[in-house]
Amino acid sequence: MSLLERTRQIVPTPSTDRPPRLLLAAAGYGAVGAVALALLLVLPVMAAWFADAHSTTSWSDALSIAADGWTLAHRAPLGVPDDGASVVAPPLLLTAAAVLLARLAATSVLVQLTRRTSGLWFRVALAYVAGYALTGVVLALVGWTGPARPNPLLVVPGAVVVAVLGVLWALWRDDRRGDGIASARPARWVRERPAVLVRALRPALVGTGVLLALGLALVLLAVVTSWSRVTQINGELDAGIIGGTILTGGQLFAAPNFAAYAATWLSGASLHLGAVTVGHASVTPGILPLVPVLGALPEAGAAPWWAPLAPLAPVAVGAFVGWYTLRGLAALASWRSKVQTAVVAATLAGVGVVAVAYAGSMGVAGSRLDYVGPSVLAIPLLIGELVVGALVSTTTLHLWRTRR
Repeated sequence: MSLLERTRQIVPTPSTDRPPRLLLAAAGYGAVGAVALALLLVLPVMAAWFADAHSTTSWSDALSIAADGWTLAHRAPLGVPDDGASVVAPPLLLTAAAVLLARLAATSVLVQLTRRTSGLWFRVALAYVAGYALTGVVLALVGWTGPARPNPLLVVPGAVVVAVLGVLWALWRDDRRGDGIASARPARWVRERPAVLVRALRPALVGTGVLLALGLALVLLAVVTSWSRVTQINGELDAGIIGGTILTGGQLFAAPNFAAYAATWLSGASLHLGAVTVGHASVTPGILPLVPVLGALPEAGAAPWWAPLAPLAPVAVGAFVGWYTLRGLAALASWRSKVQTAVVAATLAGVGVVAVAYAGSMGVAGSRLDYVGPSVLAIPLLIGELVVGALVSTTTLHLWRTRR
């Protein structure tokens, strides 16, 4: 063996193989994942600020709007100094973008793990989450340069949730690609879950998507049929270019919130908007803020004639989930196995929609609009209707196929 070969064997491993530097790099990537969303928000806000020649808003206030949007996307309250109110209004489409960016940054961390450092994956993940959360605190402090007052400490829980979801998504993709360096141990834990849960996961996700699509279709139908009121409210606001950009963007980014609200309303449970309750028999009167999309709500009084028939929609979706579940099972599988898988899938679909609805619930503390979101009754009603539909379709299809 030559001297050069001996020297190569004792050369230190790359810096990324050293635990301290690897953890520091993970924290740095966490910061990058957090800042990426803020940068995406800065672009439209600053473009609107440059386009509005008559705006009295300073550039620092315009810049702070991006930090405020980041805060809201992570479900942290935003203080309003003038009246002491505290606003919680997470636009879930923006939250989904935050999770996607967190996953991209976490993937960049995981690819640095080697066979020698794969056992450090948990500490690397913790460092990544810590970097993301600490950057969120800094962004909340940046928001203090403007008129709003984000709470830096209350940013941490939402930031941790988003960062953890990004890491889990990155680990899942790492396992699916077959690399398995970072995800070997977590994948082993996942594979130990019950088989019925594995078989029910895809139908559950499809059912959740179908329910949210129905909710979004209902919202769009309401907006179209009430377009005159929506445009009237928008005209009365006269928000200007910057205000109009924020208002329009906020409503678009909150589309998943509205879709989830409508999906839970289809179950037969009421929808609460502060003092206003949108039920299936009547709509209670109340004062709502001048938000254009709220003009699509039915006027106070009797609900539409078809409202009592709305719970049939989740039952139909449950039947679809049952049919979709049977597609992935063997034709000779027992009735018990089919029903068990379909019921689990329907339950998970209901839980998914309710989770999205409650994650997207809003409110202004200390005002008449203290809570905007679904009723608690939506949980048992929606899950129960989905399960009934899945039971009926699974049993019917099983009997039909076995008696042919």
